Amino acid sequence: MTKVHRIAGLRISRVAVTSRDLFPDLEPPEDRLRREKTSIFRADSISLTHQSAMEDVFEPSSHPEHGDPVARATVYVINMIVLIFAMPVGLALLCLNILGGENLRTTAHVLALTGLFLALDQAGAGLTLSTLLPV
Repeated sequence: MTKVHRIAGLRISRVAVTSRDLFPDLEPPEDRLRREKTSIFRADSISLTHQSAMEDVFEPSSHPEHGDPVARATVYVINMIVLIFAMPVGLALLCLNILGGENLRTTAHVLALTGLFLALDQAGAGLTLSTLLPV
């Protein structure tokens, strides 16, 4: 509750004015981005349930690519790319996709890890990292 003053018979109350209202161009960019973020995203955090965070790899009907033929073809194209670069890894992934159902997420993770290890091997860091592994 604000206090009301009487000066020369006029009722004067304090007005809360922020610097953002007076100088909108001088507003810190963090405040502007935070305000715009809250207008787009209502919640500040994304909550993951155990079901969404832990995907069942061997339940093909729960995968979004189960009914979509384009997504299924995408899984096998990515699998062929892994087969070209690393035959044993690609064969294991092909068996997983055939027996366990197509899984785009797992296939993309295997592709990324295969690319990472191929790049480390080409850079000469593969031998260095393999010596650090406990035997």
